[in-house]
Amino acid sequence: MTENNQINHEKKIIDLVKNPILALAVIGGLSLAIRLYLAPFDLVLSNDATAYFWYANDVSMLGNLPSEMSSNLARDFNTRFPNNGWPIFLSGFFSLIESTSFLDYMNAQRAISILISVITIIPIYLLSRRFFNKSYSIFAAALFVFEPRLIENSLLGITEPFYLLLGIVTLFLFLSKNNKIIIISFATAAIFCLVRYEGLLIIIPMTIMYFVRFHKTKKQILTYFIAIVIFTMILLPMGFLRIESTGSDGLTSHVLAGGEYYSGMIEDEGNNVILEFLSKGISFLGKYFLLVSIPLFLICLPYGIFNLIKKRDEKKWTLILFGLAFLIPAFYAYSRGFQDVKYLYIFLPVFCIISVYFIQSIEQKIKKPKVFFGGIIISIILVSSIFLNFTITDFETEKEKYEISLVVNEIATNVNRDYTSLQYLKWSDSDVINNFPILSTNVKQKDRVKIINIGNNSNNEFSIMEDYFVFAQKQGLTHLVLDNDNINNNFLKEIFQNEKQYPFLKKVYDSSEFGYNYHVKIFEINYNLFLK
Repeated sequence: MTENNQINHEKKIIDLVKNPILALAVIGGLSLAIRLYLAPFDLVLSNDATAYFWYANDVSMLGNLPSEMSSNLARDFNTRFPNNGWPIFLSGFFSLIESTSFLDYMNAQRAISILISVITIIPIYLLSRRFFNKSYSIFAAALFVFEPRLIENSLLGITEPFYLLLGIVTLFLFLSKNNKIIIISFATAAIFCLVRYEGLLIIIPMTIMYFVRFHKTKKQILTYFIAIVIFTMILLPMGFLRIESTGSDGLTSHVLAGGEYYSGMIEDEGNNVILEFLSKGISFLGKYFLLVSIPLFLICLPYGIFNLIKKRDEKKWTLILFGLAFLIPAFYAYSRGFQDVKYLYIFLPVFCIISVYFIQSIEQKIKKPKVFFGGIIISIILVSSIFLNFTITDFETEKEKYEISLVVNEIATNVNRDYTSLQYLKWSDSDVINNFPILSTNVKQKDRVKIINIGNNSNNEFSIMEDYFVFAQKQGLTHLVLDNDNINNNFLKEIFQNEKQYPFLKKVYDSSEFGYNYHVKIFEINYNLFLK
């Protein structure tokens, strides 16, 4: 590259970084392309996304909150469903769709989640502008939108993208000096709470920092009073609707349920429960804080945290208190033994901002800042892509699981819980396929494969094969479904590997014979031969 070409190249890079609209458009477009490339639009939703899907579907069909949901088709949530802000938002889009395929609605849910995740680069950039200039704020936006875990999370159709968007918008508005905008921040905070009930904690740092930032004059007290009233008035109607439909407000009742849970545990098992609570919370919190910092924040975070603590001002104090407030639900989840890095996703916007302090310190020490800007953006994208390549869900395997579930639903009657892809069985049900749109409560249990609570992921596990099948017969198990990836039981492994040694089991399906990499076998059980 000639000197002139190099100069022109550097100029293009710096021009891009200094033009926030162009930079955000390029970054946003690239991140959208990555998400669309990875998105499994030919695969049904799973796990929590299924519950949100059915709730949104029911709201769009009923025009009001459902009083109950079919626990056979979605996680029961004790019929209280505290996090209904996201599916209610989705229901508006569902009502615009005219289709008889549930997959079209699911793809709308997935697409909306993806778009929200990408659009969030705008508020994260604006929030960063409260701390940095235009160029450095682009780095924060890039760190956020290319964060590999958030990329994968955006493909799932669950709450986090919408939750993070509202949280970032709330913080950006709250850090304004304009009273009217601050009042609006309390309104967005209320919507934030409706998406996930633990969002209610945001009112604590907002209240503290409001009175730290402003003198307790009559005007400022009045402004805060108005803000709290608006915050409450947004939450109350939904609380009343929830109570009317489910008997619970979904916010305070859910929080209080946690206290009741541990009070009961202490009464039953003694104070050692408290020690276990603390040890689990601390160990898992440390573990997942380390994991969530990989790969983009591992190097940047220590310096950023040091800078945040050492040179505190009102804006930095807001970030600190925000983080401390949301440590509570994360700690609570980990103390109960839940192990998932997603409980710390709420911290990622803060990580993006404070990481820029490290980038800023490095840039100020090098001789070619123009090349540095472009190099950082490229590095973020490359590191994210490499990490995604090794960690993202194998959606091709998941597609195979879904296709095989169609076979299971067609030829099996009552199956064991050892089969790992049970979550897909509901979407291979003829009642759902042929009658959609259909209310979740109208899906008929009799038309579905029954899952017997035996084997992996159940309380009924057996070390002796005879005991297993005696119990299975009593429970009405008709088919044994095994996959090669999830057999923890020795005699079930033996059955899978040496099927001909067990004449009472007739193999009726083998996925490998149909070209699938995901290996599943279905056996029809002949109990008469077993008893012989």
